Amino acid sequence: MGVHRTTVGEVVTAVSDALARLLDHFVTFPTDGQFAKVKQKFFLLGDMPNTIGVIDCTHVHIQAPRQREWEYVNRKGRHSINVQLVGDADLAITNCVVRWPGSVHDARIFRESRLFTEFQTNRPDGVILADSAYPLLPWVMTPFPTANTPSQMRYNNAHGRTRSMPNNTGLYCATQYRCPSQSPPL
Repeated sequence: MGVHRTTVGEVVTAVSDALARLLDHFVTFPTDGQFAKVKQKFFLLGDMPNTIGVIDCTHVHIQAPRQREWEYVNRKGRHSINVQLVGDADLAITNCVVRWPGSVHDARIFRESRLFTEFQTNRPDGVILADSAYPLLPWVMTPFPTANTPSQMRYNNAHGRTRSMPNNTGLYCATQYRCPSQSPPL
């Protein structure tokens, strides 16, 4: 197309910065007044009461950066950015953290997020469902590592059903916005 790589990089950076400034206008966590509706929708998904969101991280593959390349290598040996997403029952992203290299564990991203800091101080009226990579907290529910009783099995089943649909939001986003590493150079 006759555009130098440096120019493309500058444009991508400018657009990314502009989108980042608008993030808080479009990605918002439900308010206390919206929790009842959110909980009802999650309950209909999988019988899990009091749920206000689901959280997970997804790796978005990137080309190897020139600086600190090793930090971006994830556990599968690929270069990525580890993106934390919180979603609702309608597959809307209600919170996201897009700043960590692929080598960073989900739990660390969570512990250092504004969401964690806010909810540790001001506990929400509900719970967020997470997988076993996350800590069990009064407002974060994880599955039993081994379900030994019928109650634990029912809990794990409800937890899994409720998390499965919104959890696919991150997978969808990650597959739609892959780094075009196989595309020809500009």
